[in-house]
Amino acid sequence: MKFYQVLMVIFIGIAFFLLLYVILVIAYAWFTQYRPQEITNLKIENGRNENLTTDTITIYTWNIGYAGLDKNSDFFYDGGKMVRPSKVKVESNFSGICQEIHTWDDADVTFLQEVDIDSKRSWNIPQVEVLKKQERENRNIVFALNYDVKFVPKPFFNPMGKVSSGIMTFTRWQPQSAQRVSYPGQFPFPTGLFFLNRCFLVMRISYKNKELVLINTHNSAFDGGTLKIKEMEMLKAYLIKEYKKGNYVIVGGDWNQIPPDFQENLSERYEETQVPLSYPDKNWKWVADLSGRSNRKVDTPYIKGVTYTTILDFYLISPNVEMLSVATKDLDFTYSDHNPVKAVFKLRD
Repeated sequence: MKFYQVLMVIFIGIAFFLLLYVILVIAYAWFTQYRPQEITNLKIENGRNENLTTDTITIYTWNIGYAGLDKNSDFFYDGGKMVRPSKVKVESNFSGICQEIHTWDDADVTFLQEVDIDSKRSWNIPQVEVLKKQERENRNIVFALNYDVKFVPKPFFNPMGKVSSGIMTFTRWQPQSAQRVSYPGQFPFPTGLFFLNRCFLVMRISYKNKELVLINTHNSAFDGGTLKIKEMEMLKAYLIKEYKKGNYVIVGGDWNQIPPDFQENLSERYEETQVPLSYPDKNWKWVADLSGRSNRKVDTPYIKGVTYTTILDFYLISPNVEMLSVATKDLDFTYSDHNPVKAVFKLRD
């Protein structure tokens, strides 16, 4: 056999095995795909049996970035190279996150995003269980799964592997119910097999013969805005329906969009979709700390004053809710690519 024929055989062999690998990865992802219902009733981990009697509510929201996106990290999906930090670093980040949350003694409600159950990217640390154990005595806890992929094949030579993650809500008051509500839309096949199944987590608490409806949201990223449009339309209908019942509604979380009145320092380098000002109608209010920055880009490690920062974490309130204050807690992105945002609200008769 001539030399070029040997090369051809080797080339065909490599191409065959690569094609077989791709087929097997896609088939495995399809057969093990997480297929949530449109609405799923969630288990409430009861730690405190206290009724809501006050009209003033303090809420924190924080995307903890699964303790893998600290200030020294970059991330391959965001233009960087890193898939995950060292185990020691993730453990240190998560310890710092837990300590920070534990200091929020004034928190009536806490919204968390990107909390891992059992993921390679966070060295299989059971973050949800650790936080449950820490907060169980004084908080009622609900978790909603939004990312459950058995094997993410990217990057090719260092795959992200198994990811199991979601969003959590803590409250000092006894909820009546909690649900996971699926957002519509998905990335096209086969990409969608390896991305999140986005949702929002609804917790209902009785108050004066009505309900306080608390919604923890984590909207799509890396979608060019197309999926977020569908998500926002679906959420709009849900919000209007709840308010027509006479309920109080507070939505918070990582919107992966910027507030309507935030204009400064926008960059063409990054996806910067913006929530509509009159959403879901002109009587609702967006609540954001325009003087702070809740998110930093993860294409490079963080350098204060150099790294691009923006606002993705904020709140939306129904007309019968009043904003008293809102402030970003500047942690200098030490443990996550997000900073927590605290807000105080008043329920009006």
